[in-house]
Amino acid sequence: MEHALIISKLEEINFLRTAEKHHYHLIQTPFIETLHWDALTPDDLKQMPERSVWQDHERLYALRNDFTDQLVRYYQQYNRHHNAVAYSGTIVRHQHIQTQLGLEWYEPTIQEMHYTFSVFFKYIQEILEDQIDYIVIGHYELVQLLLNDTQPNKEITMLIEQRNISGLTLKLGLHHPIVQLLLTPTHQQLEKLNQLFDSTHHIIAILNRWEAFFHSLDIDNVHLDLTPQPPRSYYKGIFIHAKLAQRELLLQGGYYKGALEGFGLGLTL
Repeated sequence: MEHALIISKLEEINFLRTAEKHHYHLIQTPFIETLHWDALTPDDLKQMPERSVWQDHERLYALRNDFTDQLVRYYQQYNRHHNAVAYSGTIVRHQHIQTQLGLEWYEPTIQEMHYTFSVFFKYIQEILEDQIDYIVIGHYELVQLLLNDTQPNKEITMLIEQRNISGLTLKLGLHHPIVQLLLTPTHQQLEKLNQLFDSTHHIIAILNRWEAFFHSLDIDNVHLDLTPQPPRSYYKGIFIHAKLAQRELLLQGGYYKGALEGFGLGLTL
């Protein structure tokens, strides 16, 4: 039997081969990032507890903890030459070392987002010889729609994150859409959402289109999650968590729009 280290390296190489074959430009980025205190955003500062950071004289350095964040910072300073890029390499979070594989498509159409997922799906099937067990989808602006486009206060946000149905019932009432959705099994929540709101609303239409796309790939175990808050302020739209059937691996990512607009998916080996 081939050594596990060799198998892992081949999986990484074959991911890059798959991405290049599907017209993604392969990129390399520095494992050690140089940061500047005066340029750090609130998102950067929020990540500091998970990062390995040190200072040498006037310079601040950090080990790479996330490729998407790193690329957002990079492309704020330099011009992009490619819309579709692929990467692989080491990340460090909370002193834990992992290998991350990823695809990013900048200024994407919905078809290009679907294509990005399809490339990863092909890699999972053909190289990892695995399948997707289930998918969790959501939209980071969905809660605003459910709350009638008003900003939730901290208490409501916490209750939603905790899926605290009794607390939300006291605050919002039993018949509020959030309560009604949380009382519905997650694999039926998107259907319930279409009953509660006009399916032509852009958020619901996006979720419906993604579900139909997954069904076209024979992935029928699709769940809705309305509870997460965006991990970074620039995550605005669809998010996807796809759990593999045989391995304890999660393909995850979504749409973001801030200084840079894109759609990214990453798989951490």
